[in-house]
Amino acid sequence: MSQRIESVVKGLVMLVLAFMVAQTVSDCNVCQSNQVACINSTSFYLCFGDGTPHRDQLYHCLEGFDCTNLTAICVQKSSQRPPSCGDTSQCGQCNANRNYLFACLSRGIFQMCYGATRPTGKFGYCPTGTVCDASSSAICVPEVANQTLTCDINDELVDTTTAAPVTTDGTTESTTVSSTESSTDSTVTTETPTTVIPLTPAQMCAQRNATGLFTTIPADPYCQRYISCYFNNNVLIKSAEYNCPTDSWFVAQTQSCVYVNPGYCL
Repeated sequence: MSQRIESVVKGLVMLVLAFMVAQTVSDCNVCQSNQVACINSTSFYLCFGDGTPHRDQLYHCLEGFDCTNLTAICVQKSSQRPPSCGDTSQCGQCNANRNYLFACLSRGIFQMCYGATRPTGKFGYCPTGTVCDASSSAICVPEVANQTLTCDINDELVDTTTAAPVTTDGTTESTTVSSTESSTDSTVTTETPTTVIPLTPAQMCAQRNATGLFTTIPADPYCQRYISCYFNNNVLIKSAEYNCPTDSWFVAQTQSCVYVNPGYCL
């Protein structure tokens, strides 16, 4: 009898947890029932009942709170209740992949890194039914339920106008990147990428030709990276690239990392 009661209790607990997850998981940048659109795990736009995120003002939850579809909007972090819009901390980060091979820019868009610290060149698109996964050298892996995503934002949020797109429909001039892991046969086909050499901090400082803190070239859409340049008598003495602390963004106008998203950073 006690075993039956214990089994029933466990079943109820699992049902409650499943209900909590179902109530909080949602798409990024989509208006929810509480009239906000979470764009990442902690930031959101207001919708005002018209089903459209109003992007003139970006709001942020306090530290330790997640953006959800609950009435309170920002709710204290919980391992049993994921945020409405998942983790975006690895978006656009080459170091998310152990070989610095590529970076996921969204659920289904990626760029190659070729060992560099920043992705560059053409955009790649994962085939339907797959998602970008920086933990796998296959780049795109089959999408499954309750999957932890490397960059959990919608593809629509990625500005793909800055480089020519690349499809995955098997064009004649293509390069196939396949997994070296025996556990998967997933492949993704892309066009041969345009050769683009990322600028070094010294080269970026040479273009700025001034002492101070500046945005990288090309600019980091996540506003995490910046360069520091020091000139003396018009001679470059020191140049280096840095990252802002967690949950902060670099603002060129103030030459500093701020803890309030200026509104144009992903």
